[in-house]
Amino acid sequence: MRIISGEARGRKLRTLDVPHLRPMLDRVRVALFSIIRERIPGARVLDLFSGCGALGIETLSRGAERCLFVEHDPKLVKLIEQNLEMCRMTERAATLRMDFLFLANRRPPAGFECASLVFADPPYAMVEDPNVRAELLAGIERLIGQWIAPGATVMLHHKPAPYMLWATKRLRCFDRRVYGNSQITLFQVEEAAGGKA
Repeated sequence: MRIISGEARGRKLRTLDVPHLRPMLDRVRVALFSIIRERIPGARVLDLFSGCGALGIETLSRGAERCLFVEHDPKLVKLIEQNLEMCRMTERAATLRMDFLFLANRRPPAGFECASLVFADPPYAMVEDPNVRAELLAGIERLIGQWIAPGATVMLHHKPAPYMLWATKRLRCFDRRVYGNSQITLFQVEEAAGGKA
């Protein structure tokens, strides 16, 4: 897997052969970054379910300000840190080893500013199961205000379900694209009732 564009273009990222690691295909990444390219310069990025860090590192390569990588597997956290060092991006990034669902119970690290761009690439089963999907969306909503800024863009990667209804009050779906066995669904974080975060 290589970085597609920007300052680290062409650098090959390391990966691991683990059952739950499912990197986004290159052609899907190309399409995604074509859609969100205007949102990247200066962005503060939160990369949930980071895997090998490909999405966050690609965003840093294209001019994002900072990226926080959240991943619960210690082997993958180490892998992300190795990839960041190889791409010379350690000063603009941080890693957090924990389960995403517990993130709302934790205070952001010192110096962290609410993310303007969020990637969520969970195991497909988390989106396919209606109950788990509701928990996933609720988990993202709980991050708004402390971890995610109102107005932020949230990308969810999952199996194709172009007509799926999303049980969420704060995430407005504004785009969805299907590429073979993958779908990218894009949301915008809406202000809460009364204009509060």
